[in-house]
Amino acid sequence: MLRDYQREAYEEIRKQMRQGKNPCVVLPCRSGKSYIMAEICSNAHRKGSRTLILAHRRLLLEQHAKLIHGARLESVFTEANHLGEHGRVDLIIIDEAHLSNAMSYQKVCEYYKCPRILFTATAKRLDGTPLNLCDVIINGISGDSLIERGDVAPYNLYAPKLEIDLKHVSMSGSDFNNGELGDVMCDRKIYGDIIKYYHQLADGMQAIAYCVNVKHSKSICQLFNDNGIPAMHLDGTSNEAYRNEVMNDFKAGKFKILCNCNLISEGITVPECDCCMLLRPTQSETLYIQQACRCLTPRKDKRAIIIDFVGNCYAHGTPTEPRIYTLESTIKTRNPSREPEVLVRQCKNCLRVYKGTSPVCPYCDYNNGKTQKQIQEDKKAELEEFKRRERMEKRREVGRETTLEGLIAIGIKRHYRDPEYWAKMILKNRHIRT
Repeated sequence: MLRDYQREAYEEIRKQMRQGKNPCVVLPCRSGKSYIMAEICSNAHRKGSRTLILAHRRLLLEQHAKLIHGARLESVFTEANHLGEHGRVDLIIIDEAHLSNAMSYQKVCEYYKCPRILFTATAKRLDGTPLNLCDVIINGISGDSLIERGDVAPYNLYAPKLEIDLKHVSMSGSDFNNGELGDVMCDRKIYGDIIKYYHQLADGMQAIAYCVNVKHSKSICQLFNDNGIPAMHLDGTSNEAYRNEVMNDFKAGKFKILCNCNLISEGITVPECDCCMLLRPTQSETLYIQQACRCLTPRKDKRAIIIDFVGNCYAHGTPTEPRIYTLESTIKTRNPSREPEVLVRQCKNCLRVYKGTSPVCPYCDYNNGKTQKQIQEDKKAELEEFKRRERMEKRREVGRETTLEGLIAIGIKRHYRDPEYWAKMILKNRHIRT
């Protein structure tokens, strides 16, 4: 049985496909996109249609296989190398569609030339270019709305400041250079703060730490173990048996911190995770949202914790706020400088991050006063007002003086080049002979 917002998305998919469109459905992390896929596949199977579900990670396919029947689930890379070997395909479903501009997806869709449905939580590419395998975007319910309904866990978002400097990290494409970023994040000077804030904000919680690269992930894993907090590391090179063993141990609570890089992000459900620690700065809104929302699978009385150690929320906003996606080109990053108090603010009292620039914290009602930008704007306005009044007073001073000698004195005081000539021109304009 689909929830109401899932049913609405499903009916909109059918409507768009009747019009010959290939829709991309945007629903937030933890919204149950797999259930909509399952409904589509079940109906297609009853009609004798063959559905192919594509994803870029085996983990995603394994997760879908537990729920979806009547369809073939395949890695896009495998399918691209074995086109047509399993017979015809009548419908293609693409999961994590923000990656669908990749050549592997293009190749598969070009070969089968059949209708397709795309799903993602973030229909946005890092380079700002639109998705090209869909004709229409279906924007579904927001993450904030799911939290209000109780379908997604509520959370506290914190952004403790670490002494990291990204000014000298170059860009590789549209995101930070991975090697240079790893060197910055492996600086031991910041490690003490990571442990301090974990104890302060999420002490004892099952947490996933998102790191820059393998070296960084292993270093963070060692850091927690050295401080008496059991941790394990996974990355893309971990074999399947070991990966399954580590994931099962995490779910069983045998250790607290699961460190990884580029593995446990898109689409992976880890209900046991109550905390996400963001330790990878990124200019990708998609990557930020996918990682931050891994801990939002609901559970009775659960309140998740997101600790954004690297200021990603300042660049992209809160991970669950409403976003409208289109097929137009978009700005790459809303606040690439990561300047605080532009998209979100951190309360000085309760330390929680909230969206917007309101002075009053919506969580504890503390008045945080004006933002630094507002203070600077006020100072600028005051300066402009002062200059305006100064100009007005200068005009009044000249207007009050009626003699040539007095005007010359004013010109001398103001360091005019030729005070006498200026004074005579003033009187001439007044039709007063000198």
